[in-house]
Amino acid sequence: MEKTKRSGLSIEKHVQHAMNASETANEADPASHAVSTELEHRVLTILNVKNPLDSPDFNATEFINRLFPNEQSLASVDHVLDKLGRKTKDGRAEAERLTHAPSNFDSEGAHELQKAKDAIQDLFQKIQDIKSKAAQSEAMVQDITQDVKSLDYAKRHLTHSMTVLKRLQMLVTAVDQLETMSQNKQYKESAQLLQAVMQLMSHFKSYKSVPQIGELSERIHTLEKRLERNVIDEFEQGLDTEGRPQNQHWLLHDACLVADVLGDTTKEKIIKRFVDLQLYGYRQIFRSSEEVSQIDNISRRYGFLKRILKACDEEYSDIFPSAWAVSGRISEKFCIYTRTDIEQVLSLAQRIDVKDLLRALQLTLEFESQLSKRYEKHYKYDESDQRQPMFRFEKSISVSFQPYLWVYIEAEDKTLKSMIQSYISSDMVADEDGSIVVLPSSTDLFYFYRETLVQCARFSTGKAFWDLCQLFSKHLQNYCDEILLGGLTCTESKLGTLEYYRFASLALNTADYCCITTSQLEEKLKEKIDAEYREKIDLQSVKDAFMRTVSSCVDAMVRSLDTGSETQFQQMMRLPWSTMDTVGDQSAYVSQLQESMKRYITMIGKTVANRRYFRTFGDRFVEMFINKYLSHVLRCKPITEIGAEQMLLDTHAIKTLLTDIPLMGADQQTTVPASYGKLVSRGISKIETLLKTVMTPVDPPEGYVESYIFLIGDKSIANFTRVLELKGLKKPDQAPLIDLFQRRATQHADLLESSPVLAMIESQPSSSSLVSSNFPNALSTSLSTIATSASNFNPQTLPSFGRNALSSPFSPTLDGPASSSSLSPAGSKAGRLNENFRKLVMTGMAFRKDLQERREQNQNE
Repeated sequence: MEKTKRSGLSIEKHVQHAMNASETANEADPASHAVSTELEHRVLTILNVKNPLDSPDFNATEFINRLFPNEQSLASVDHVLDKLGRKTKDGRAEAERLTHAPSNFDSEGAHELQKAKDAIQDLFQKIQDIKSKAAQSEAMVQDITQDVKSLDYAKRHLTHSMTVLKRLQMLVTAVDQLETMSQNKQYKESAQLLQAVMQLMSHFKSYKSVPQIGELSERIHTLEKRLERNVIDEFEQGLDTEGRPQNQHWLLHDACLVADVLGDTTKEKIIKRFVDLQLYGYRQIFRSSEEVSQIDNISRRYGFLKRILKACDEEYSDIFPSAWAVSGRISEKFCIYTRTDIEQVLSLAQRIDVKDLLRALQLTLEFESQLSKRYEKHYKYDESDQRQPMFRFEKSISVSFQPYLWVYIEAEDKTLKSMIQSYISSDMVADEDGSIVVLPSSTDLFYFYRETLVQCARFSTGKAFWDLCQLFSKHLQNYCDEILLGGLTCTESKLGTLEYYRFASLALNTADYCCITTSQLEEKLKEKIDAEYREKIDLQSVKDAFMRTVSSCVDAMVRSLDTGSETQFQQMMRLPWSTMDTVGDQSAYVSQLQESMKRYITMIGKTVANRRYFRTFGDRFVEMFINKYLSHVLRCKPITEIGAEQMLLDTHAIKTLLTDIPLMGADQQTTVPASYGKLVSRGISKIETLLKTVMTPVDPPEGYVESYIFLIGDKSIANFTRVLELKGLKKPDQAPLIDLFQRRATQHADLLESSPVLAMIESQPSSSSLVSSNFPNALSTSLSTIATSASNFNPQTLPSFGRNALSSPFSPTLDGPASSSSLSPAGSKAGRLNENFRKLVMTGMAFRKDLQERREQNQNE
């Protein structure tokens, strides 16, 4: 019974597997769906499956609609659920019965299972019968077609044998003819026939084990050796010692055809023989020990090859096939010989003349260029079937000069040294008519740089070019130190003269021009030099040096004006400020200051091309002058009220002079910048406040103290005492005023501890240190303004001199002045950083100044 149960379960598994396979097949092939469905129905019929849930085409929606055809039938849901529950319970009981009571398996189920097993057994038997009959049919077909197949094989072999025999006959005939033709020196026909023999012989590579075929192959090999020897003999006998043909040209041409068929080895032997003969005379004439082999006679070498190539084109063109490029091979070998010779000549030379070296190198570069152009259409194919130039003549000879270009760099070094030395005297006398804008030496230097750069780039863009870049940097630094800064030092004997201011202004313009042009030079050098040296090029230190020179020029002009005004300030101190009893027009020293300052500053304004630099000069000069004027005011004590009133009148005239500085030297109508006007007003107003305090009478004391609190606005007893001393009051007279001031100061809670006006008195430097102490400020100002200088530098509005006054030799248009965009280095990283730093500093300064003005305004109110 257990065995019957296991058999039944096995059948169910097979049926289920068949159904699953059917579903998979239906998904893969929809066309077989109908057949699969029919098979499932038959299987279910055999198993006597009556439950619709087990149907392969069971539709849940249709089944539910059949149970509940309308809404009224939904009331019987509980009845249906009870019915399903009973069926479930019955199914579980039946399953438990079959699981735990296999002995109760009924005879009807066993009978059905036996029927299924018998059906499967019959199916297997029928399949075996079909296989047996198929094997019998195949054997019968083999017996029927055996004779036909044998005939087919025989036909195929016979056709192949006939083809091989025919080719063999052709090969034997061709070999016989080739032997006859080779003996008769019929090279043109031999070349054609030899190619046919080699093609026919390629079909018999697999038959070399056959004795007859092996003998024929050996015969052909011997024939090839004989033809190769004959062809080489023809050229050895047909060419004289100088490579000129003695036999008829057509015979040598036909021999070349045979050599072309024999392969590259034979062809190379002929070409090598011909090339050696053509260059034999060259090797004999241009020995390293001969005078003619020196580099000053290098043009004779190239002339020798040109004559050989001309003969090849005119006399030997009908001998060698054009694909051989025999003249190119001669040129290639000539370059190898020449490079070796030049290396030997230069290595043995005790002294190399730079002119001969450069001339030889120039001729060599031109010669290489001519060869490259001559053979640019000759190509060969590499292993990957890519087309490559057959010859490469670039640097084939000139490379031998590269290790000796230091001679050229040394010569340029000496030339630049002598040029810079000559500029020291030439720049001093160049501005006779006052029409130049920058020192002529700067443009001459950069034009020389341009010519040298272009020349060196033709010779080398490697190590020698890198050495030239370093040389450029060194001499730009020397020019900055010796010509610009050195020129300022040399002209110090003319300090305070128009000539001095003219040179300082030109030096400033020149430093600005050099900084801009150095940036363009740096870009051009990076563009030309080899990649391995490109990152090493950095001229930032040179540009920084020119920026510092701009600041030094501004400092020099301010210092000169400071020295020149010393005489007028001495006159100011000699005036009787303590006994002055009337107020008249402005003092004589003020008129002298106005006259000299206007003359010198107008000269500076007209000469300095970049108005930003002139503005920087004005700011620094005002700062210096106001500090110096204040220091001399303090040195004039005691000052009476009338003297203070006169000094206040002089101060107003000086304020007018300082305010008009931006207008001096301007070619067109302009206005005083608001920030500059505030700078002057703030500085002068402090002096005016001090003088108004001095001018106030001390009687009554209460009025004087109130005036001091109103004007000065602090509660510092030390400051109050200083003002009293400036008025000339003695110690006993100061005591009542100080006591009154102390009492009044305690009543004003908003007074400052120390007024900015009096703070200027405490921090006054000596006259001699005013300019030098401001040099760092000048440097930072220069660094901040240089980045935007080019945008305001318009060379078209300035007088021209020499060769285009301010045209850059490295700008895109070399014949005219460079545009503002091409001159400006503001696009560089350093320029952007300087500009951002300048904006940050200026914003902070403006904020602090506005804050101070608000405080002063509040105090005044």
